[in-house]
Formats: sequence, C-alpha cells, structure tokens
Amino acid sequence: MEIASDVRFALRVFARRPTVPLLVAALFALGVGFASGMWAVVDAAVLRPLPYRDGDALVAVMETHPQRGLMAVTPANFLDWATRVKSLENVAGGYAIDVSLSSGGLPERVTGTKVTERFFDVWGVLPAVGRVLQASDFTAHRSVVVLGHALWTRQFGGDPRVVGALVHIDGGAYTVVGVMPASFRTVGHAEIWIPWMMSADEQRERRFHLVGTIARLRSRRSTAEAESELDIIYQQLARDSPETTALWRPRILPLRDLILGDSARALMVLAGAVLVLVVVAWINVASLLLAWLPGRRQEFVVRMALGATTSRLMRQLLLETLIWATAGMAAGLAIASWFVHLFGAVGVSTTLPYDLEPRVDARVIFATAALLLVSVGVTAVGPCLGAVLRSKDLIPRRAWATGGLGRRITVAVQVALSVVLLSAAAALLVGFRHLAVLATPVVGVGPTFAMEISRSETRQSDDADNRRFFDGLLAALAERRDVRAVAVASYVPPTPPLGNVRFSIEGRTTSTEAQTTLASAVSASAFTLLGIPLVRGRLIEDRDLQNSPYVAVISTTLSRRYWPNENPIGRRIVLVGTDKSVTVVGVVADVRQPLSKDPRAESVLYLSYRQFPWPFMTVIIAPAAEPSAAVAAVRQEVARLDPSQAAGSIQVLDDLRTEWLGQPRLQTTVVTLFGLATLLLTLVGLYARMAHGVAVRAREFAIRQALGARPTDIVRRLTVEALVVVALGVIAGLALLPLSTRTLRSLVIDAPSLDVRTAAGVALLLGLSALASAYWPARRAGRIDPAQLLKAEQ
Repeated sequence: MEIASDVRFALRVFARRPTVPLLVAALFALGVGFASGMWAVVDAAVLRPLPYRDGDALVAVMETHPQRGLMAVTPANFLDWATRVKSLENVAGGYAIDVSLSSGGLPERVTGTKVTERFFDVWGVLPAVGRVLQASDFTAHRSVVVLGHALWTRQFGGDPRVVGALVHIDGGAYTVVGVMPASFRTVGHAEIWIPWMMSADEQRERRFHLVGTIARLRSRRSTAEAESELDIIYQQLARDSPETTALWRPRILPLRDLILGDSARALMVLAGAVLVLVVVAWINVASLLLAWLPGRRQEFVVRMALGATTSRLMRQLLLETLIWATAGMAAGLAIASWFVHLFGAVGVSTTLPYDLEPRVDARVIFATAALLLVSVGVTAVGPCLGAVLRSKDLIPRRAWATGGLGRRITVAVQVALSVVLLSAAAALLVGFRHLAVLATPVVGVGPTFAMEISRSETRQSDDADNRRFFDGLLAALAERRDVRAVAVASYVPPTPPLGNVRFSIEGRTTSTEAQTTLASAVSASAFTLLGIPLVRGRLIEDRDLQNSPYVAVISTTLSRRYWPNENPIGRRIVLVGTDKSVTVVGVVADVRQPLSKDPRAESVLYLSYRQFPWPFMTVIIAPAAEPSAAVAAVRQEVARLDPSQAAGSIQVLDDLRTEWLGQPRLQTTVVTLFGLATLLLTLVGLYARMAHGVAVRAREFAIRQALGARPTDIVRRLTVEALVVVALGVIAGLALLPLSTRTLRSLVIDAPSLDVRTAAGVALLLGLSALASAYWPARRAGRIDPAQLLKAEQ
C-alpha cells in the first residue's frame, strides 16, 4: 500500500512540476537508448557464440612479416607443421578459387574453396543433404564437390536428388556428394568445396602464401601455447630455408578476431562515443536533480515535521526518479531499435561470414533494465540524500543555495567531454573526406559497370590464351554501339586487392622481402574509366605489347615510398618470380581500399595486361545508352569467345564505392551525431542549472538591487561565472586531445591529428553556445523586481 501511495504522490509531483521529470526522462531515453542499441550490436557481433560447434575453440593460423604484415601460410610450411603442433587438432587449409560452374545451362561464376582433408572436421557442421568430403575423396582420381545451400537452391531448386549428379566446373566433370546447410558460411563466402590435392610444385612452394589455415585448439590449450610450439618449428624452418622463411613468424588468432577484422575498431569507436554520451546524460540527470530539489525544501521540512524519516523520504525520491527513468527507458528502447536498424545494414555485417542480426530482444531488454537501475543509483542517490539531509537545517546553507563547487565541476567535466567528442567527430570527418577522395569515383556520363571474369584453373598458366581471350573481348566490345568505352583491370579500387608482388630495384641491394606492393594488370583505357589522373610521365598505352619493353605506372605513395627524393621515371625494377625488368614510365594519383590500415593499400604497381596477362580480370564497361544492352553485350561476347567461360555478376562502381565506404561513413555519422548530442545535452544542462540557480538565488539578487546593484551588473556577474567554468572545461578538454587523438588514430583509418585551427574552432563553438545558454537565464535575474519579491515574502 505504501508503494501505491508513493506512486500516486509521484504522479501529483509530476502534474504540478512536469518540466524536470520530463527532462530527466528524456536524458534517460538518450543515454539508455543509445547504450542499449550499442549493446545489441556488440552482443550480435562479439558475445553470441559463433554458429559452429564449440566456435570459441576455432583459430586461424597465419604468417607475419615485419614489412608485409599478416598473410596466409605457404603450402610447404603448412605441410611441415600441420600434424606436429600438439596444441592444435584438425588443422585444415583452404585455397580460394573462382570457377565457371554449369549444370546443363549457361555457366555461372561461383566462388569456391579447394580444401585439405580435415576441413569439414574443423568446422563441425553436418551437411543438410548427403555427406561432406572424406579421406577417400583426396585421391588423384576422385572429382567430387560439396555445394553451398544458396547454390543448391539457385541451380537445382533445392532438389535432394542432386547427390550423385554431375556438374561441370571449369570444363571438368564433378560428382555432387553433399549440400551444406544454409547457416554454414565460411570466411570468403564460398559456395562450393572441392578436394585440394597439392601438386609436387605446390608441396615445395615457400614463396607464395596460398593456404588459409583453420584449426581447433585442444581442450585446455591456449593460443599462446600453440603459437609458442609453432614458433619453435619456424625457427627450424628459418634455418633450413633462410631465403624464404627467415623473417616469417607464426601468428594464431581466434577466429572471431579474424572475421571481425577492422569492424572491431569501428565497434570500439562507437562504443566509446556511446560511453561519453551516457556519462554526459548521467551528469545532466544528477545536475538537474541537484538544481531542482532545493525548490522542494519546504515540502521535505513539512513531511519531516509530520514524522517522515530520512529513509522514507529517500524511498519516495528514488521511486519518483525510477518512474521517470522507466518512462525514459520505454522511449530509449525505441531509440535502440532505430540505432540497430541504422547499424545493421552497414556496420560489420558486410564483413562477417555469418548473418549479423542485432536485435532488441529479451537479452537486450534485461541488460537495459540493469543499466537503468545502475543509472538511477549513480545519478539519484547522492542528490536525493543530500536534499533530505540538508532539509533538517532550519536555515539553508549558502552552498545549498548557490549550487556549490560540485555543480561547477560537473559543468566543466561535461564541457571537456564535449570538446573530446566533437574533436573526434571533426577528425573522423576529415579522415572520411580523405578516404572518399582516395576511393576515387568513376568519371564520365552515366553509370559505369564492373564484371569479374576468372579463367578456368586449367588455363590460368597459359598466358597466350589469357591474352588472346581478353584482347578478343576488348576488341569485340569496342565495336558494339551499345558500349561507349571498355577496359580491363585485375584490381579495381576500392574492391579488395588480390594480393601483392615483391620486386627489386636495379642498383639497390635492399631485400625484396621489404619491397612489396599491390599490383594491377590494366588496359590502356582503365585509368580514364576509373578516374585515376596522371601526375607525371605517361600512362599504359596500346603500344605496350607483349614484345615491347616492359613498362609500369606507379601510384604516388609507391613513388614516395621507394624514391622519396628523386624522380622515379626511367627507374627499373625486377619482379620476383618473373625475372622481367620493368621500366617506370608514369606516376598516377593514389587510390585506396577502404577499411585498410596497411600503408601498401595506396601503393599500387600498374602493368600492361598484354605484357603480364592475368587469368582473373574485371571488365569495366561504360554504356553508350541503355545499361542493360551493354551488360548483355558483354555476356554475349564472353559466350562467343568461350562457351564454357562464366561471366560474373554486374556491379555499378559507384554503388561498390558507396558500399565499401559504408562502414567509415557510419562511424563518422554516428560519432558526429553523438558529438552534437553531447553538445546539446551540455548546453541544455547549463541552461537548466542557470535557470534554477536564478530561481534559488532570487532573494539574493533582489537584495543586491535594493542595495544599488544595476541589473546589468547581475547579468554580467552570472554570465562571467558560467563562462569561467566553461573555459576551465574547454582547457581540460584540449589537454585531453593528444591522448584521445592517439587513441582514435589507433582505431580509425586516416584519422588525422587535430590542427590548431580545428581545436580553436571547437573551443569557439562551445564558447559561443555556452554564452547563449548562460546569458538568457542571467537576463531573467536582472529583471527581478526587488520590491515585489521582498513584499511577497513578508
């Protein structure tokens, strides 16, 4: 019954004075809402178990180099240690492939993986139909394939009788032995899996890093133990093969760390921004209660005179705050749902090999309720207890009337946090602008399309056949009226690069292990269609044929990296593995793969596809009129040149660029919104505290005017007091900028250090906004009529 009475009393308080309860509810809605939304995303991406058997035991084994960073494992190294590490079990490798698959109709380009024997044992997922690969399939005369669920549905209508059927993969016949369930997706989003029977050359290969390696930790073993075992093996490999292995070391990562990748940094940035926003909301709630409760002093005194105890009043006040906070929680869950919707389409979902489905479910609601209770405890206990205890004094203390040092400190802390978050938003905006420039947009009229074409594995080593195929395709498309321009390139930014190459520079003795770059084989018109401008020298041209001197064009970053104080035009390099001497003839502007912190991401070596024919290329098409006609033309010409060759799906390059910029755009947008929300909360809090301070000190201001003080003196005094506190907060925020900027640069791509002008702009914005928030309540203090006020108190 007492609880019901307290609730009714709280509702009467709200009916008489609704402003502060509504503000408190709004602050809880913002803080709890964004925190709950962020929790839903983190829960989906990080906390939920991976959709594999004992997913926390899955690890990725990689090799790391001081200059080249993390890479896959070389085949020979993999075979040397795959069965020797006692801390690991079911070690398996995979090699990504793109193939042309046909089941009787037109061939389809499919992403697949060639896997070693224990591959499916590692994942521990049972097939939906048939079986997985087994030991007998890894013999020289078994051509079998396991299909992914989406491919099975698309090509075979989900017919379980597909087991035993023949499909043609790159012209070879394979027997379907099983279909994996819809939930099974691995890194790389493969749709077929075939046995990898390494050739003799592959088994000796220690230069090229081909094997993506997955394993399971044995029970009660750690990644550190496994990595220590591997390190001993690699020390021996370095002694046996110093030219290829001396600088390489093993690295074992939990599978979740590998598949989250750069998305983990984005989550950390957003989580940090949410934390700042929650802290500011808490400070504002506490400050509002501290400023509001003095107006209820008479109520507390009367209730105490009637026998109410301190605990009774505390229960009443905490219940009131909890009711307002609960109302805010309801609105906060709506904000959380909006945040999840905003994040789900762009956030980390595009990089995960499983569905990221953040949702506001029972787990999130339970966590929100717990956060709500913590928030009420953090923000309300102190102000409520102070209000009750001070109400026992017959004469109010001056500190109670003026607000004391505590509230000034809270204002300064909020301002400092606003400076930090707004500065982070400014850094992200600058970084995103730079990244958007590097991910160069396509120029020209109308959309430009890209279609990937990967030659079959049997033809990949036939340079003459690959050159002939792409020469014929370009020539045929150039004559089509529905195609305005066409080009080919093996690397089309900002898509992920296929790998890097090593090279030596003639006249230098630097190790080729330290000299690496991304490479792209291109046709002459690729630079124009990709919008990559020439900086100096010349571009790849049609005269650069297979019998002509080998030439290359390099990016600006590659030029600065290896020829920092000289002109690279005319310099010669030798590509490792080809022994071909290539002359640098031009330098072009940088492009970059978004979400990459690797400095090589801007270092690109462009080669003529006629001199260095690659088996996997992207055809870039600028339609003359109707886009669908141009796309159909490409498919027709591919089928005419090679009926067994599948053309890939069509992508609009501007859409591709937008997709790859989605995550940095998201984190920039959200942090900017949080920065502005924090600024708004700070200014609202400052305004509310000034307004309540004026109400509490009305008698003081009336007496001052009665003693001769001018209204302008009172306005100036109050404004200066507020601005001094704001200035201290700005100074504290600026002092924290070096630390916050270093943290941001470690998490976010291209987040530059703030210059003096940016910092001054943030400080000026806060100063002017604070001046407006403090001035208007101060004006009301100057308009107090001392005669009327003192007469009313008689």
